Amino acid sequence: MARLTIERWFSRSYRFQCTTFIKCILCLIILYPLNVKFGMQYYIWTERSFENEYHLRMTRIDITKLDEENPEKVLGVPKYIVSNTFIINNEYLCNNGDSETVNNPHLLILVKSAVEKWTARQAIRMTWAKKEFLEKNNIKLAFFLGTLRSKTMSSSANGQNFSVEKESQYYKDIIQIDKVDFHYHNSYKMVMMLRWISQYCSSKSRHLPDNDLRKYVLFVDDDYFIDLTSLLIYINKIDEDLHMTSYERQTFLTGYVYQRSRPRRLLNDRWYISINDYPYEHYPPYATGGCFLMTRSSARLFNIASKYIPLFRFCDVYMGLLAYSMSIKLIPNNDLFSSYDSSSILLTNQTRILSRSKSFFTNSINLNSTSKLICIHGYRGKELIRIWNDIYQTNLTLSVIN
Repeated sequence: MARLTIERWFSRSYRFQCTTFIKCILCLIILYPLNVKFGMQYYIWTERSFENEYHLRMTRIDITKLDEENPEKVLGVPKYIVSNTFIINNEYLCNNGDSETVNNPHLLILVKSAVEKWTARQAIRMTWAKKEFLEKNNIKLAFFLGTLRSKTMSSSANGQNFSVEKESQYYKDIIQIDKVDFHYHNSYKMVMMLRWISQYCSSKSRHLPDNDLRKYVLFVDDDYFIDLTSLLIYINKIDEDLHMTSYERQTFLTGYVYQRSRPRRLLNDRWYISINDYPYEHYPPYATGGCFLMTRSSARLFNIASKYIPLFRFCDVYMGLLAYSMSIKLIPNNDLFSSYDSSSILLTNQTRILSRSKSFFTNSINLNSTSKLICIHGYRGKELIRIWNDIYQTNLTLSVIN
């Protein structure tokens, strides 16, 4: 009897162990691919400390000792030169078509776009970047393009084919580089923007470097609604700030700034980055690439730094890495520079949005106001035209090049 009881007990124990073992194996089979997909193993075992390790390995650029005319004297031979060239350089944009004119604009706006996004560019020209407003306020605007991803892709608008060359000749606001338009090529485009500013829209070559301390560049994507009046109010406040030092103006960069943002390890995430490409636990502070403002003097420094810091997949993080290498502290203005999509936030209450948007554009200039959004994300092409018509009670429709 006792022997039978023991055998039964061992039999039950054996079955329990087998069942438990099988369950564990099944859990591992299920959890491992999920673990890999969601990148949890990086958070726990693999990621390195940004402060302790990146800080020790990074290239340091001391801008206080930098000779902008000859940076190689301090930094050595550049290690990372982007080999792209300008197809359309629009070299006299900042000088009113005259190479001898020292008439750089107070504000330069560079809009990242793509060849096929003609409707987005045309909507911007017809709404917040009207030619009359730009000329009145000493603003220059250019669209920064790459090339088509495929020769078979059509560059058409409202059924009409057109070429970038024709658009450039007609509007004189196109800059094009020989790099395919693709989201992950935006870092190349950013480097070329900085290069273009340094070569064609800088007072450095005119021996007036301090002039660039109060000249500004707005970098913006073609799906943003920009309140230029609010932007000019903000710039005017900066210009009149007597407590702002020359160094602060020289390194000025502001926008919607992310602090200690974590890398995305989810494999199907648009912002995915592998542990091999970026092994650290968080990014340096960076301003969202969709809309940010800097002085032209600062743009020249970033252009120099780009030759000594390797390109990174995401252009906004790349700018953060450049700033970190130069010990430049970004200025957060998250209440002025929106990084959110209008479709998910602003369009949830159409009545509230329209009344709020109308207040942006009908309020008189108030230098003490700091509550007006400068950038609103999520309006491109026909959607931008629609919201403009709603705000101003106009009846604009997209026009085409004749």
